[in-house]
Amino acid sequence: MVGASRSAACPWRPLPSPPDRPSLHHHISTTKGQIVKKLVKLAAAAATVALLLTGCTTIPESGGSSDAPAAGGDSVGITFSDLSNPVWAELVQEAQDYGSEKGLSVNFVDARNDAAQQVTQIENFIQQGVSTIIICAVDSNALVDVTKRAQEAGIKVVGYTQVLENYDAQYLVDAYNTGYANGEAAATWINANFDKGEAVEWGLMDLPRFPEIIERADGIKDAITKLAPNAKLVATAPALTAEDGVANAENFLQANPKLKVIATIGGGGAVGGNEGVKSSGISDYDSFGLFGIDATENEVQNIINGDPEKSTISLGGGKAHGRTLIDITLDLLAGKDIEKDQYMPITVIDGSNAQKYYDEVFGG
Repeated sequence: MVGASRSAACPWRPLPSPPDRPSLHHHISTTKGQIVKKLVKLAAAAATVALLLTGCTTIPESGGSSDAPAAGGDSVGITFSDLSNPVWAELVQEAQDYGSEKGLSVNFVDARNDAAQQVTQIENFIQQGVSTIIICAVDSNALVDVTKRAQEAGIKVVGYTQVLENYDAQYLVDAYNTGYANGEAAATWINANFDKGEAVEWGLMDLPRFPEIIERADGIKDAITKLAPNAKLVATAPALTAEDGVANAENFLQANPKLKVIATIGGGGAVGGNEGVKSSGISDYDSFGLFGIDATENEVQNIINGDPEKSTISLGGGKAHGRTLIDITLDLLAGKDIEKDQYMPITVIDGSNAQKYYDEVFGG
């Protein structure tokens, strides 16, 4: 998740070493007006999810939990960097539902990418006496003192996606291996569709402002370089949003008409890039490969439809993350000895499993 799947405002801390992972195997030209309409619809859908969730738990503008923890039971406070992200909106809904089944009172707040507001939210959770605080940080450096105070008060601290200094457990993205899995999928497609002696031009949508995303991009580049040495990187541009992806794909293809592959570090660039490739006049979608990360609903649907996007990387999805965070919380509260640093699963979603994944995750 990047932008759409991670908090982009967080300064980097060294990621704890993940466990070793096995290798992961597994026209019509669209007008610009149609693309804009489609992107607007995507944004509206994300906003609708967030608004629906707001109806479940009021999120105060100034931060802090809307409800004090229920008397006599364990309670969880969750603070998110930005709940306009539909994956995270799905997460908090599942955390509330699943937590309720397990006897936990779960309340959440939205920091709206404001680090100072997030500190205040955590302070409010401490004052309310919650049992656990789950944090998707805006800025991990800003939370060193307040997370220490939470632990001193006997509260369990769980980090999500961003590395914290003071924590009891955290659930993280294995950045490099996520990128490597994406690059491996791209290389597999290149080798299946081009002769080994044939030069294949490719472009990368990265996000070099953030060191964690540099790791993800490095994984993509390393995999393609190693596994498809005939591939040549000819274009690079940052992409956080779908709009970035459209513009980048169009610019890549205008400057490099022989381009055959685009890899992206996140779902925003992948969804937009898919539309940008189509708007550039490419009618034979089998001849072009776009490879994304996040496995958003639109990405998976594009794969099912036979669009330029050939695969994406699932990191589990919001619903699964919500359950995992609650399970981690329950284990901590029960005093169990658990892995302090846990990592999201990395799964390649392509034509062989996209429909099954879509049905299981998005309801068919």
